[in-house]
Amino acid sequence: MVIAMNRKKGLIAALGLTAFLAIYAFLGFYLLPTLALKKLPALLQEKTGQQAQLSAIRFNPFSFTLAMEGFALAAKDGKNLVGFERLFVDLDALESAKLGGVVLDTIELSNPQFNIERRADGAFNFADIQAKQAEPEPETPDGDSVSLALLIHQIAVKEGRIGWHDAITGQVISENLLPLNLTLSEFSTQAASSAVGDLSLGLESGGNIEWHGDFTIAPLASKGQLKLENIGLARTWQLFLQQILPMEIVNGLLGLQVDYALTEAPHGLLTKVSNGNVDIKQLEITEKNQGKPLLSVPALTVSGISVDVNQQQVGIAAVSSSDAAITAWLQADGIVNYQALFAADASVPAAAQPVAPAVPEESKPWLIKLDELALNNYSIHFTDYSQTKPVELQLSDLNCKLQKFSTQDGGKLPLQLSSKFNNNGGLKVDGEMSLQPFAGSWALDIQDVNLKVFQPYLDPFLKLELVDGDFSGKGNLQLAVAEQLQLTFQGEANLEGLVTRDQVKNKDFLKWANLELAGIDIDLAKQDFKLAKVMFDRPYLRFNIKKDGQTNVDDLMVSRTPIEPAATAKPPAEQAAGKSAEPRVSIGKIELKDGKSDFADYSLILPFVAAMNSLNGEVSGFSSDKDAAAKLALKGKVYDMASVGIKGKYQFDNGDSDIALNFTNMPLPLITPYMAEFAGYRIEKGQMALDLQYTIKQGQLAVQNKLLIDQLTLGEHVENPHAVSLPLHLAIALLKDGDGKINLDFPITGSLEDPKFSIGSLLADVLVNLVTKVAMSPFKALGSLLDDDKDFSAVAFAPGSAELAVEESAKLDQLNKALLSKPKLTLEIKGIAYENLDWPAMRFEAVKDVLKKMKSGELRDKGEKVRHEYIELSDDDYKRLLAKFFGEVFPLEMDRSLLGKPRMKSNPDADFYPLAQQKLEGIFPPDPQRLNDLAIARANHIAQYLADPGGISKDRLYLLATELNNAEAADGIKSVLSLSASQ
Repeated sequence: MVIAMNRKKGLIAALGLTAFLAIYAFLGFYLLPTLALKKLPALLQEKTGQQAQLSAIRFNPFSFTLAMEGFALAAKDGKNLVGFERLFVDLDALESAKLGGVVLDTIELSNPQFNIERRADGAFNFADIQAKQAEPEPETPDGDSVSLALLIHQIAVKEGRIGWHDAITGQVISENLLPLNLTLSEFSTQAASSAVGDLSLGLESGGNIEWHGDFTIAPLASKGQLKLENIGLARTWQLFLQQILPMEIVNGLLGLQVDYALTEAPHGLLTKVSNGNVDIKQLEITEKNQGKPLLSVPALTVSGISVDVNQQQVGIAAVSSSDAAITAWLQADGIVNYQALFAADASVPAAAQPVAPAVPEESKPWLIKLDELALNNYSIHFTDYSQTKPVELQLSDLNCKLQKFSTQDGGKLPLQLSSKFNNNGGLKVDGEMSLQPFAGSWALDIQDVNLKVFQPYLDPFLKLELVDGDFSGKGNLQLAVAEQLQLTFQGEANLEGLVTRDQVKNKDFLKWANLELAGIDIDLAKQDFKLAKVMFDRPYLRFNIKKDGQTNVDDLMVSRTPIEPAATAKPPAEQAAGKSAEPRVSIGKIELKDGKSDFADYSLILPFVAAMNSLNGEVSGFSSDKDAAAKLALKGKVYDMASVGIKGKYQFDNGDSDIALNFTNMPLPLITPYMAEFAGYRIEKGQMALDLQYTIKQGQLAVQNKLLIDQLTLGEHVENPHAVSLPLHLAIALLKDGDGKINLDFPITGSLEDPKFSIGSLLADVLVNLVTKVAMSPFKALGSLLDDDKDFSAVAFAPGSAELAVEESAKLDQLNKALLSKPKLTLEIKGIAYENLDWPAMRFEAVKDVLKKMKSGELRDKGEKVRHEYIELSDDDYKRLLAKFFGEVFPLEMDRSLLGKPRMKSNPDADFYPLAQQKLEGIFPPDPQRLNDLAIARANHIAQYLADPGGISKDRLYLLATELNNAEAADGIKSVLSLSASQ
């Protein structure tokens, strides 16, 4: 009975358990999944406002496993937002009970899909999800708060996909991240419980992302390794960066591997990065929307990266890159393209601009260390579009090396750089610089930089072509940015093979074989500029004066519209009162070797062209210091014939100078244009030597000219209305000595402070006065050959006589000697008869001539024909004919004595003949013919005396037209002599 009862109870219990299990199984396997499958999509749709789908739900109430399949959450437009193929969850009930929380053996998500879309208006598709806000739960005191323990032994996400669609740029850009695989082990919310996981993610466009590490939730911490392989930077730019970066990445692959450690701390999250390596390949960046290349980097490697955010430290073991090309340009508006690229977009409202976080006043600076930077075979191409003709500048084969940089040392950058400039020149930099404050010290070496490329910078100012020229220099440059810029340089430089061409005439203007600057010492802050030596090797300059007086230098200047200075604020009183330091300039020596020059003056009646060569010498002591004086010593040649020498000194402070200029063997025909301009004559022949000594002291000029002219011969006359009218031929003939040389020594003085002062005008005045004085007083010009106490311009005669007195003959002897030494001089003789002085002495001959005619008549009556001029009167004939002639003229005043002797009635006792002669002379008026014959005779006697025995060629003696003088001659009776020159 008892046994039966026990069996019955056991059976009832078994049936009850079976029924319970059946109901439990029914509820677990069927009812709950069915209800969940029916209600869950509606619930999700109600909560999110989106369409939800779920294909199947399977639950095993005995193993506590849940499987959901075919889930999708779609937006109103029908596009899926999120979904998965299968979600499997395995709950460990026993362990959960032991833990007092939730323990899951497995969570496995298969083929999950997430579709993220950013629309053209910037809104995301997930923004459409309108989650219903739950009523706030009553706050629980901190002490009563309970956190549910959670432990998941294994989490797996398999073959997931994340889709990204971006239309904000106006065109839809898509990218799929697949397959997404994630495994996590021992994930727990319990303290100090660490989960280990792996993540791998592929990009449809190429590349992989991998993560391996561990993390804890309480406290939040993680460490592990992140690895990126072959990430397409062009696609990354399209997807995420084109709204951020002002440039376009068109190519490039990114590789990244880094170890990290994150630790939660009271003041934030502590982050450390170590063993970081970045590898970028085939990077190409262009200007956005333009396609112009900006940067091409075939390879860039950054290794040994470490970052400690808490300690604010960054360390990099090495940065290396090679064969990169950088393109930059200066726009027409004067802004560099990179400056324009990174300028803030003015169209973005200020409110939209990101606000920088406030920086503490005393924030700890980051410590950055870089062991080595190596850039190899870089190239930089720069174009300046601000010029009318763009300028192309290129640095190629650029190698840069930087070692042991640390901001702890004041940011010192030990730098080594070398490069080619425009494929020919070279540039080397070796030194170091500091960033805070900026300062640097570099050894510079610049080699063979061709200047022709800089032609466009010259064009706005000069019509001058830079045909050739290479600049080189080396030295030490120190720079420091302070309140006053500190810049010093010590070194040397040279400019080799400079050739410039006048673009107006297409002729060489300035050139040299080499310009050497040695001992350069510059201190900008002190305004101190020193040069030990400047050497010009074979310099050449072409200088022309045009017809209008302008020069070829004036032609080279480009006319520019003057810019009116903008109004500036008045400086502070302290600033206005202060004076900037005057620059101090000193040059030890300026040396010229084998210089040449072409000079032409077309402003003259006849163009003047001269070539100077073999110019050698030096100028030393050039300085702006007070009392400094430069010493000059230069020598050269004109047309390889004339020698030119310059010696002396010049004081810069007050302009005092003492300079000697020496010309020897200067061919005078070369200066024909200046003679034609000055006096209207060419120069046919001659040489010149000039010793010029000029001194300037306290603004007063004193010039001593010593001029030797040899064999000067004037050529043909040149029509020039502006020429000075001077008797040059006479002056030259007078100034020449017996050897054909002219020696002149004359001073010039003047005041440089006189606004009308002109050394050219002074010199012209001196020459005009000299020539005029010589021509006006030619016999005084012969002072070295003649007796200055005598008047050699006249020969004295007795009244009515043409005979030379002894003393006049002696004077002609001296004149004869002078004329023999001046073969180009001719003597002009002017015979003069003085009526008032000569005729009284000539009337006796007039009376005697009548008596001869009376005698000739008597002889004719006797049958003899003798002309009166050949008759010589005897004393008896004279007295007889005189008495007869007087009786015929004055019959009432004469009678005869008993013996027949004639006598004067008024004075019978007086001697008749003298009284009769005197009375008869009174009836004869001056005879012009007799006076003219006397004048001729006088000139003839002078000429004959000089010719024989004097020895003067008769073709040098000229008798001028005679002169009859009716006036009184206070200085006696003279014939006038004058000098002229044969042409």
